[in-house]
Formats: sequence, structure tokens, C-alpha cells
Amino acid sequence: MSMIARITAALILVIVIGGIYINFTTPHTEEQSFDPALWNELKKESMLNDPGCVRGGMALSLIRNKRLTGLKKYEVDKFLGEATTPSTTNEFRYSLGQCHWDWKHSSMVVRFNASDVVTSTFIEVE
Repeated sequence: MSMIARITAALILVIVIGGIYINFTTPHTEEQSFDPALWNELKKESMLNDPGCVRGGMALSLIRNKRLTGLKKYEVDKFLGEATTPSTTNEFRYSLGQCHWDWKHSSMVVRFNASDVVTSTFIEVE
């Protein structure tokens, strides 16, 4: 096998593996505008055994638009409601439903610094 063929095969393999990784680690939902009433209405549904990705689209919108960055803890609590799962002192977790390929539940994680200000938000598989 020539050197060019080996390089081409290796490049194709890297692209395929990268595509598989991205498919398995990104939420499978479309972004949708945040609606506070709908967010709260879907809280219980997001905890069911097979809810689908009921709040994932709104979470993607909040993350992309950095709507929570810079808010204080009490402002996040007022904006999103009480966190779904018990939180540590430096993060809140909000259930989104099953947003990944393997039907595992996903959460939006909101992290705070020592001054209780949001520093990051991201989606994590439970």
C-alpha cells in the first residue's frame, strides 16, 4: 500500500471516529426559544422513564445565548425554578429528559463561582 493510500485511509478513519463521537456526545434535539411557563410545566415530564428530550431545546438556547452567565444563584432559581436534583454548593442541575442517543437522562448543569455567580452552563449525561 502506498504512503498516500495509508494517509488517506488514516484520515478517513479519523473522520469516521470523530463523527461517531460527536453523534454520541451531543444532544439530539433542535434548539427552541426559552419559554418559562413551558420549562416549569415540563419539569415532571422530564423525569419520566421515556420522556424524550422535553427541555433540551430550551437548554440549548439558554447555553448558546449565554442567558444565565453572570446571574447570581437566587436569580437563576427565580428564572428556572428549583433545581431538579440535589445540588452542590457550586452547581444546579436541571433535568432535560433523554437527549442523547443511548436514552440516558441528560441535565443542564449551571456552575457558580465562590461569589455565587454563574460561570458556565452545559449539558451532561446522567
